[in-house]
Amino acid sequence: MNAAASTAFASKTTLRWESARAQSRRCILDAAATVFAEEGFEGATMRRIADVCGVTKVTIYAHYRDKERLYKTVMDSHLAAMPSGEPDMQGTAGLGDALMRISSGIGRLAADASCRAFCASLSRSIYASEVYIEHWNAMLEPYLTYAEQAFAKASVRASNAGDSEKFLTLLLAGHGLPGGARPVAECGATVALFVRAYDAFGQ
Repeated sequence: MNAAASTAFASKTTLRWESARAQSRRCILDAAATVFAEEGFEGATMRRIADVCGVTKVTIYAHYRDKERLYKTVMDSHLAAMPSGEPDMQGTAGLGDALMRISSGIGRLAADASCRAFCASLSRSIYASEVYIEHWNAMLEPYLTYAEQAFAKASVRASNAGDSEKFLTLLLAGHGLPGGARPVAECGATVALFVRAYDAFGQ
């Protein structure tokens, strides 16, 4: 085998190895995401993740030094994949329209697979929960701001800020997301409730 052929062979071998390694990492991350969402950080084991992926624990440790690092990689991947889902608030026609757009934005976020897996893992885990709750709250901050602006535009009542928090809490609860108080019937009813309340106060 001449030098050029030897170099080409080595290059193809390296590419195959890198491709297999990347595929193995993807399998591990997918399996870990499933296990963390079902069992939380504390309940998950590297053995269980290895079983779901169909590899050995040694293979997992070859890619990730410990469960903490694997969990962080999974949660950060969920955050990076989540859509902002922020609604377009331009040209809103009154309070009801503004609140429906916010509700739809939360609905799109809740329907995203990465968001659901992130929230399931977060709700079942104690490890690093403060860090990831902070990330989650930062993601929700624009919705809270939009709600505050919508309520402030509709009325000069001093309770606007509290109303926006209650509204968002009920929306989150309606979708089973962290930050919600308890499950409610459906988000359209939440919007109608707040619109009626503001109408009753003469806006």
